[in-house]
Amino acid sequence: MPYLIVFAFLLSACNRVIYYGRTYPPTTDVEIYFRESDVKQPHEIMGKVVYEVTAKKRSEKVQDKLLRKSKKHGADAIIFDDISLTRTGSNTSGGGGGVGLKRGFLGIFGARTRYAKGQQIKGTLLKYQK
Repeated sequence: MPYLIVFAFLLSACNRVIYYGRTYPPTTDVEIYFRESDVKQPHEIMGKVVYEVTAKKRSEKVQDKLLRKSKKHGADAIIFDDISLTRTGSNTSGGGGGVGLKRGFLGIFGARTRYAKGQQIKGTLLKYQK
């Protein structure tokens, strides 16, 4: 039973926005930047966000989720620092028959690794100084 709980937690963590930083009262508008040099208003860096999702997720949905999270934490702007494609592996084992030496002894036993493509988006949340 504890394994089932851990597995469910790991599955839910794959699609979560992780935030480190300060929180202010929620805002209604968040400006989008891709370089800090484009931000003209005086500001402070209030925190960092990381979002890892499947590569199949549409960029508009990813951006909307990050904007909602930014508003919730009271950000006035977000800088998209890094957008990269990732590849994660998951080992599955079993005694299924297979062909080739990559599946273990005589291709009968052993583990197989499945890879999933994903994307990782990193951002910096800004709070304008008034």
